Amino acid sequence: MFAARRGFRSLSLLALLSLSACEPTEPGPIQTPPPAKAPEARLEGELMLTPGTELGGPVRLALAWYPTLLAGDSGTMTRPAGIVTEDIAYSGGFPARYTFDVKHAPPAEALVQLGDGMQGKGAVGILLAYNDGNGNAALDTIPADGTPVDHVLGASLVWTRPPAFMVVYLDSAQAPATGLKQGFNLVRISDNLTSDVVPLTTPIPLALHDDPLLDAFVCEAAWDDTAEQAPCGLPGHEEPVEGVLSLTGGAVIDGNRLDVSLAVHRDEEAVTDAEVTVGDFVATYDAARGRYTLHLDDASAVVESGLVTLVARQGDAAVGRTVVVPSDFRVTWPTTPASYSPGAEVQAAWSKSQGASDYSVRVVAGDQVLASELTQKQSLKLATESYAGAAVLRIEAVDASDGLVMRRVREVPIAFTPCDTVTDGSGLTADGYFLQYVRNIFGEESSEVFADVKDDGVSVTDARVTLSGWDVPYVREVGGFQNGFVTLGGGVGLGDTVELRVMRQGEVLCRTLTLPGDFALDLKGASSRPSGSPLSMNWTRSEGAVQYELWLGKTFHEPIYSASTNELEYTFEQIDYVGELNLRFSAVAHPAHNDTLGWMDVKRTRLGGATFTE
Repeated sequence: MFAARRGFRSLSLLALLSLSACEPTEPGPIQTPPPAKAPEARLEGELMLTPGTELGGPVRLALAWYPTLLAGDSGTMTRPAGIVTEDIAYSGGFPARYTFDVKHAPPAEALVQLGDGMQGKGAVGILLAYNDGNGNAALDTIPADGTPVDHVLGASLVWTRPPAFMVVYLDSAQAPATGLKQGFNLVRISDNLTSDVVPLTTPIPLALHDDPLLDAFVCEAAWDDTAEQAPCGLPGHEEPVEGVLSLTGGAVIDGNRLDVSLAVHRDEEAVTDAEVTVGDFVATYDAARGRYTLHLDDASAVVESGLVTLVARQGDAAVGRTVVVPSDFRVTWPTTPASYSPGAEVQAAWSKSQGASDYSVRVVAGDQVLASELTQKQSLKLATESYAGAAVLRIEAVDASDGLVMRRVREVPIAFTPCDTVTDGSGLTADGYFLQYVRNIFGEESSEVFADVKDDGVSVTDARVTLSGWDVPYVREVGGFQNGFVTLGGGVGLGDTVELRVMRQGEVLCRTLTLPGDFALDLKGASSRPSGSPLSMNWTRSEGAVQYELWLGKTFHEPIYSASTNELEYTFEQIDYVGELNLRFSAVAHPAHNDTLGWMDVKRTRLGGATFTE
């Protein structure tokens, strides 16, 4: 029985992107359509010569289309339904950058009907590097009973080992949720279960191997590792080779800095005398760590292409890998500075890093990890352990492939500060109010906050102010930090207790603001009355309120008549006004009054109104 050293497990797009397809028809003769005037898509990346590989001539590139890779139940490879070649040959000077122009859509015989809610037809292409054995500037397929003429040296989809890439062509527009567009798409496979659509400009590494089994990509016979006899002159079962080097470890990229830590093994035994290179740089062996290490303060030239070549050599043995470097990204939340109560949730969000398969998010304080989570999303909330002091939010864009892990890092300094305190020696204070309106008949809740932030008694404009994590910007027109918040019907509002945090030049002030309890308000008399009439009202007690504030005016923010009382009723004796007046009635709590922290009023407010006629 033929047993391939590596077999194709299910590569169906259905398993990768929730697509399905009908069975393709039997392919006709392979044809190469005439080139278009301009490329419809351009692929790019790096060709890397695997150590120990000897090339028999220049390297050419081809894009092969495989109908069975869109079949939902296919686990076998069949002959490609079309092969497009590029009339450029690469020789010497590896690793070498390449570009491959796709100048036309795949041939009709490569397209299969899509199902499972997908529209139209599609095709899957694999980028191949090959040696042109007969010099005809084309990649020739191999008859089932024949032997290879050309030799495949590398592929963008190698035995399902990540990272792998497929070109997906769709002749119709798709739902936005798929991430796929009409025309050419590039799909990156992170492992056998996950994949994502990446820009066509994402670098595609092609490692060149002297491996006869790669010729399976152009075999005209359907085959897998259960075939009784290897078709197309492919090799049969081979015993494992002893003395092969392996390379594991990874690198961390933080800004322009690069730190590499690698381990080399031969038959599971550590190798300490290898020559290890990272691009053009040499990593040295650190006996204390048992690793080959390299530190570069400016590694931009090494990682700018999005690919890094790692090579280890010992005597005649060598191993090399080209790995994907996740692209740079930015943290969109929190913005700095950021402060939280001990044990509070930390919300984080960031932009996409091309090439990353996962994101590792941690909150650390020195050697203590306060929270950690691995996600494929671009935002999350972390529940942290209780801790007071400085900390760091660390987000890593991660690409992991066969024991090699590349990490692109972003860090945001944060702090955990108990509330109702201010940094020792700080002169920060905050005076103002927090007001929340009782939900209206539509279930909407609105709130507003105002704070005059002072440092040693002088108002400042360059502080960062948040209310329960929401930014409160400085508004020059009102001379302070102000913001409003609206929660739609059924939504969860800010709650009865909020935290006001002020951060400036490394100092933090925090205030706990607790609303007084709810109450009922009753306006006496008719809603319309003559000008000069009194206006009376009473209300139920609000738990925690120390006084009640009444405003009458044309707007809710500019009173014509106002009053405050500790009683549960009040009468404006004479209202000399014609027209409609709005009533803003607030139960006011003063738990936040503090000579050190400032003076903040906390108000629960109901609205009403009355009309006065001539």
